[in-house]
Amino acid sequence: MNFHNLSQIAIVFLLSAVKFGFGGVPLAVMVAKFPFFKAITITTAGAVAGAILFANISEWVLDKWHKYRSKYFPYRERKHIPESKLTKKIREKWGLYGLVFFTPFILSIPIGTLLSVHFYHDKHKIISYMIVSIVAWDFFFYYFYNYFYPLVTSYLHHIR
Repeated sequence: MNFHNLSQIAIVFLLSAVKFGFGGVPLAVMVAKFPFFKAITITTAGAVAGAILFANISEWVLDKWHKYRSKYFPYRERKHIPESKLTKKIREKWGLYGLVFFTPFILSIPIGTLLSVHFYHDKHKIISYMIVSIVAWDFFFYYFYNYFYPLVTSYLHHIR
């Protein structure tokens, strides 16, 4: 294993931890051209590490924020944090399952994990559901970017 390959693995791992569906997996499949097992292993490990890291960071940040607000602004009533229409619709319609399902695809790993920890406080449950969602989306994205995406792009090039 040379340094170039090691740097590709590190970049794919880190990008999977932040932006999984539109960053880490396409980079592993289309740019680095990793074989199936290597691509699935690296991208899943990166996304799971990101979910665990951001779940712990989110819990810590939300706890510190609550302590800060109660210490320095005890007289202010707690204002509702506005949430986007998409997040509200997902949370009200599907709950934690919907948030976790759409996190690797639509939301990014940090944002989806922060929202999940904010709305549903069971961190271990969130991480375990997130792992299942990440693995399922990883298989889907691998096959999409490896087989379907090249067919569509070649078809579009022939149309022009």
